Amino acid sequence: MSSDPDILSIAAALRRFPELDECIIGFEGDGQSRVLDYGKTSKPNSRCVGIIIEEVEADPESDRELVKMAALKSAPPAVLANRSRVVPELVGAGVSCALTTFSAIGVLAGVAGEIPTGGASTFLIVSAWTGLTMGGIQCLNGLVRVGTIFASPDDNTLQRWDSNLSYSMSILLVDALGVASGLASLPFAARNLWAALCRQRVFVAKGLTMDSLRVMNRAERMRAISEVFEDAAKTSEGREALVRAAREAQIGPQTFQRAAGISVRHAQSLRRIISDETVRRITASVRDVLTSVAVTGASATPASMTGSASGSINYLINLIDAGAPNRN
Repeated sequence: MSSDPDILSIAAALRRFPELDECIIGFEGDGQSRVLDYGKTSKPNSRCVGIIIEEVEADPESDRELVKMAALKSAPPAVLANRSRVVPELVGAGVSCALTTFSAIGVLAGVAGEIPTGGASTFLIVSAWTGLTMGGIQCLNGLVRVGTIFASPDDNTLQRWDSNLSYSMSILLVDALGVASGLASLPFAARNLWAALCRQRVFVAKGLTMDSLRVMNRAERMRAISEVFEDAAKTSEGREALVRAAREAQIGPQTFQRAAGISVRHAQSLRRIISDETVRRITASVRDVLTSVAVTGASATPASMTGSASGSINYLINLIDAGAPNRN
């Protein structure tokens, strides 16, 4: 049996919640039903009808379950000290900054696409700079988090940051933009790589070695080198790189205009220049493909492994898992 002071104290506790102001609080038990508090019933369309305090017989087993549930709900979240995150955050900062460095090399090197022209080239430039900017923000965020760990190892700063909706959503948006830019440029980077590999295969198939060039006459050398040169200069950027390298080797345009052809020395120098430029473009395309894939892969990793490098893809994976039906 509950005494009136106990019942009234429950009613008073309920009144501390403003959303229950319009509710009628009643009591049922001990052979009686009565209203304890009519509340603020001035609104006829109120959705809050009433609260009934019902007295039930004591059940030790139920009491234990209620106590356990109350303890779980009222227990504060575990405090995670910054020092507990040092390894994944170091890994995350390293991954983010490494990927940003590779992106910067690709953007600043200005390796243009073999196939896209016009609007597609503009799209790739915007995409590349967007990815570089987002990567820079993630790198800076990772460095700040690592610095915070060493500055306040026993504090839970990172836990509080990650619990802040504005911060966490902003970082997820930055990561999503970086992933989107990487995926958008991936098809073009893959096509560039394939084109460069095909060119290298053709170049090797021609067998332009020093010995083969020596047995050719000057006209044959001119024709063979010109074919390879034109194939390697299918983009304006590639042509400019080849011409610039040829000038550095003191091979001017007049060399190609000679009716008598070119010498073995000039042919060998041009062969080397073309080969080096083709290898450079293969290397650049491989770097672009791997960077795009790595950005997406890092975003999909769990935060327990890669700290700040974990991003929007991992968030979506957890979101899908949370909404999936339990089949156990």
